[in-house]
Amino acid sequence: MENRINIGEMDTLVQLYSVTMEKGNQGQLSKVRTLHSSVFAKVERDVGETVADYNLEQGDTIRLTVYKVPSLTTRWEVRVGGVMYGISSIDHVSRTSPLCILTLRTMD
Repeated sequence: MENRINIGEMDTLVQLYSVTMEKGNQGQLSKVRTLHSSVFAKVERDVGETVADYNLEQGDTIRLTVYKVPSLTTRWEVRVGGVMYGISSIDHVSRTSPLCILTLRTMD
């Protein structure tokens, strides 16, 4: 299968964080981020500027193309340019492709 990306386009350094939930001493849940790796990615920004019933606010969506990480799930978070994003979907291009496409949404 042919890759749809030139690896020279993967020019933005991003950080991948694994996220776990831990209980505090009073039973409260807290999110613990652990830096897994810093990787280069191709960043494509999609900003929805129209206001309609399905889009009540400006939605900032980013698509990243990165090399596959075996344990990556949608619970992980990604830092792009100092802003934290949550992973909303992971597209494994194909079973044999070394790349995957992550769809990210801003964390509010």
